[in-house]
Amino acid sequence: MPNPSCMTPGAMLAGRRAVVTGGAAGIGAAIAKSFAAHGADVLVADIDPIGALEFDPAAGGAVSSVEWDVRAESVPAALVEHRPDVLVNNVGHYLQPPHAFATNSPNLWGDLHEINFAHVLRLTQALLPGMTERGRGSIINLTTVESHRAIPGHTVYSAYKAALTQFTRSLAAEVGPAGIRVNAVAPDLIETVQVPYAALVPDEDLPLWPHWSPLGGPGQPEDVAGVALFLASDLSRFVTGGTIHVDGGTHSSGGWVPRHSGGWTNRPRNP
Repeated sequence: MPNPSCMTPGAMLAGRRAVVTGGAAGIGAAIAKSFAAHGADVLVADIDPIGALEFDPAAGGAVSSVEWDVRAESVPAALVEHRPDVLVNNVGHYLQPPHAFATNSPNLWGDLHEINFAHVLRLTQALLPGMTERGRGSIINLTTVESHRAIPGHTVYSAYKAALTQFTRSLAAEVGPAGIRVNAVAPDLIETVQVPYAALVPDEDLPLWPHWSPLGGPGQPEDVAGVALFLASDLSRFVTGGTIHVDGGTHSSGGWVPRHSGGWTNRPRNP
C-alpha cells in the first residue's frame, strides 16, 4: 500500500510521551511508529522484542521498549516513570480457536480476563495520577467489533471486550474534569499476525471482499494507527467516551451468518 499519511512526518504529537502495549508487531507496532513519526517519545511494552520499528525521525520522535507480560500483577516502574501523555491499551487475544461456551474450561475464563481486561485496569490506574497531575491525557483502548455484536465460539472473549467498552465510557465521564480523554477503537477485518487474511482467504475468494465489507478489504494496521493518532492528538480534544469503528463498515452493515455445513462465518462465499 502507498505510504499512509499517519506515517508521514508531522508535529501532531511533538513533545508528547506515549506508552503502547503490545507494540512489537501488527496494530501496536503501526501505532507506535505513527506516534513517533509525529514527534512522540514512545515506550513500547511487550513480551516480545520490538526489533527495528522503522519510522521517519524527522519530527524528533523516538521508540524504546520495556519487556512486560501484561498478565503480571505488577506494572513496571519504567512505564510510570515515562510519564506518558498518551496510553494505548492495545493487547488483547481470544487465545484459542472457536469453542462452544458449554465446553469451556473455567481456567480459560481467567486467562481471557487477564489478557483482555485486567491488565488495562492495572496499567490505567498506575498512569492516571501522572496524567491528572499534568492536567491532560489521552487513553485509547483497543476493543473489537465483537464487543458490539456476537462472535459465536468466542463468547467470553467478546464479553470482556464489551466490558472494556463500558470501562472506556464510564472512565471518560469520571476523569474528563481532570483534562483526560478516554476513547476506544474497534477494529475488524484488519490484516494482523492473529488474523492473517492473506493466508486465510484463498485467491478465488478475493473478489468477495466487497460483499464482506462496504469498503472492501482487508484493512491494514496503519488504518487503525491513523485513528489512534487522531485520538492521541489535539484534533480530538473535544472527543471522549466514544468508540471509533475501523472495520470498512462491517459494524454498520452486517454480522455473522450460519454455514450450511455448520458453524458460522463473517465471510460468506455465496452471498
